[in-house]
Amino acid sequence: MNMTLGEIAKLVGGELQGDPDLRITGLNGLAEAQPGELSFVRGGKYLQLAASTRAAAVLMSQRPENCPAAVIVVPQPDLAFAQLLQYCEAHQTRHPQGIHPTAVIGENVSLGQNVALDAQVRIGDDAVIADDVVIYAGSYIGHGAKIGRGTVIYPNVTIREETEVGAGCIIHAGAAIGSDGFGFAFLEGQWVKIPQVGRVVLGDNVEVGSNAAIDRATFGVTQIGDGVKVDNLVQIGHNVQIGAHSAIAGMAGIAGSTIIGKNVRIGPNAGLNGHIEIGDGVSIVGRSGVTKSVESGKTVSGFPAMDHNLDRRVLVAQQQVPELLRRVRQLERQVQALEEALHEQPKND
Repeated sequence: MNMTLGEIAKLVGGELQGDPDLRITGLNGLAEAQPGELSFVRGGKYLQLAASTRAAAVLMSQRPENCPAAVIVVPQPDLAFAQLLQYCEAHQTRHPQGIHPTAVIGENVSLGQNVALDAQVRIGDDAVIADDVVIYAGSYIGHGAKIGRGTVIYPNVTIREETEVGAGCIIHAGAAIGSDGFGFAFLEGQWVKIPQVGRVVLGDNVEVGSNAAIDRATFGVTQIGDGVKVDNLVQIGHNVQIGAHSAIAGMAGIAGSTIIGKNVRIGPNAGLNGHIEIGDGVSIVGRSGVTKSVESGKTVSGFPAMDHNLDRRVLVAQQQVPELLRRVRQLERQVQALEEALHEQPKND
């Protein structure tokens, strides 16, 4: 990065309070920033760090009296900082260019303009690759698959047959999209495979993390809505439906035929039972086990998942169990002593 504060303020639409010609050469956290770097302040406790930062400039929603750095005032500093990171990434990223001679392209494949296929990429028959798609080394695109414009597929990704990936998606290394769903029937003492003949459809601007797995439907479609963000090592089962702009953190698992609404947040290592419905705007705290449907707007946690406030009360109560057990044992001893004393008293004639 090498920009003046004036250029940065214009890019993020902020009001500059400082030297517009001051040059910024990097971005960093508030505590770690060095001279020549720019950081941001969300507010609250971070305002105190602004007083001691070594950053040359800071993105803030308002200027505190004791901040030694130049300030760019923006309504949402964290979003403005993310915008700068995106700008830097766009100028620093070096994607593969052109078609590598080791790429293998099947019959009747439609390649758009400015497509990049890195070494050892395999494109199956009848696949459709739109303009500006980048596919890194070792990735496999199955027959009949469709990849939308501007999508980037990183190394060693598997996108199985008939899968559709929307425009502007990012698929990180090792992800597997369109593998068979976990469908088996136990018959006559053995597991019999149920054929998985459906598809996976990803909307636009979906991001799938490294080594995540999204299973194809048994029949019909496993549907991932526009703007959904899937972290590393997430498992999404067959026939799952996920609404637009939901986010799923690492190692979460979603069993088959679960329906998830829009703007849902699922924390790390959470597990969702199959054939349930999660309403719009639900938040599921990390390591929760969701065994039944959840109404829109709720926050749930624990196992089995319950209202988050109730779960917090349960956790507090659990911490009191050792003391309660001690008191119960003490009361038992007292009762026993009273019973023995009553038993030993002489009876009146």
